[in-house]
Amino acid sequence: MKHRLIIALALALFFPSCQKHANHPGPSTRSFTDDVGHTVALQQAPRRIVSLAPSLTEILFLIGADSSVVGVTDYCDYPEAAKSKAKIGGMLNPNIERILALQPDLVLMSGSGNMRSDFEKLTSAGTPVYVSYPRSIDAVFKSIVDLGELTGRSRRADSVVAHLQMRRDSLVRQANTKKKETVLMILSLNPLVAIGPKTFLSELVTMANGQNIVRDSSTAYPVLSREEILRRQPGVIIATNDIVRSIDDILAPYPEWKSLSAIRNKRVAIVDASIVSRPGPRIIDGLEAIIRAIHGER
Repeated sequence: MKHRLIIALALALFFPSCQKHANHPGPSTRSFTDDVGHTVALQQAPRRIVSLAPSLTEILFLIGADSSVVGVTDYCDYPEAAKSKAKIGGMLNPNIERILALQPDLVLMSGSGNMRSDFEKLTSAGTPVYVSYPRSIDAVFKSIVDLGELTGRSRRADSVVAHLQMRRDSLVRQANTKKKETVLMILSLNPLVAIGPKTFLSELVTMANGQNIVRDSSTAYPVLSREEILRRQPGVIIATNDIVRSIDDILAPYPEWKSLSAIRNKRVAIVDASIVSRPGPRIIDGLEAIIRAIHGER
């Protein structure tokens, strides 16, 4: 489970190399270009949507397109009503036959969580597939707007984004009144993987007036040594609740980290993975959680 996100992030490399797929548009067909350059042609707003990522499911429900959702993954657990939708399997191993049996007129996939092979199986079967691949907070907002256009819910989507932007700007202003802290955000303990630059998670740390200790990394998700953490001495350590439950879970494999200032000063925070790791509408809740983690409740 704890390696699922790492694997999913690595799979994102498959999508940009896909060949472009396009339906042959008729005179009344609307064409949409997704985040990895594929063209999707729809004759009308989709009435039967299958979502293959929790973040996309959350967007659909928030913009009022939930009545069109006929299938979701096993991990689509928010909002509560999403749990009642038909399940089609996991993000990495969806049941293609079950998806096709639902007769979707649109399948939504994530460029950072689904597999290229599943994309090719669906498009080969003639199913329209739209790939969302946001890699920044503004790109998350764009995804909400894009799904609004796809589903005929543009007005609601625009309203949602305007509200999220206002919340983000207000939170950033508040965070900038605090002292900047050096931050290590852990994605996995074994192997030891940190959140690196050019990721929306690192952007959350920066917006929260934190300084990512691996911001100079050449990779988005660097694998670090235990000695390197000791050398860099983060002032704050953040981990998600899908990999650790307490500080003891961190110290068990790395007992020498007791000397870190973050450990000594009890500046270790465990945040909800579902709100900081999903590039969906709750990402601003994630920003608020990261601000609390870095600067405390005050």
